[in-house]
Amino acid sequence: MALISTPLTGSNYLGWSRAIKLALGAKMKLSFIDGRSVKPATGAEDYNQWIRTDCMVSPWILNSISRNIVGAFMYTTSARALWLEIEGRYGVSNGPLLYQLKREIALTSQGSQSVTDYYTKIKMLWD
Repeated sequence: MALISTPLTGSNYLGWSRAIKLALGAKMKLSFIDGRSVKPATGAEDYNQWIRTDCMVSPWILNSISRNIVGAFMYTTSARALWLEIEGRYGVSNGPLLYQLKREIALTSQGSQSVTDYYTKIKMLWD
């Protein structure tokens, strides 16, 4: 089962990560990737439940990654480790891209666009 309709391709990381976070938040499983849900000690009362849930969250994320790149993430040990691996690879700040986006925002004008279209364009660049 894929949580979101657009798979991660690498270049779409920011939008993809936002969509995954929203989807996991809706399912009350965001804590498995943001570090709030810590693996209990082996033998603890909630250990088996935590393992089952973590084993459910990981495939949700993996199924939301493009087939071309998913192989690089198949052997992570938890949903949190998977998230950190993806974030480390694609979430790194890209100076030239950031410059280009700031420049596009600065040079964007409404022109003949409707206010709604103009706002949407600016919002997409800003996000």
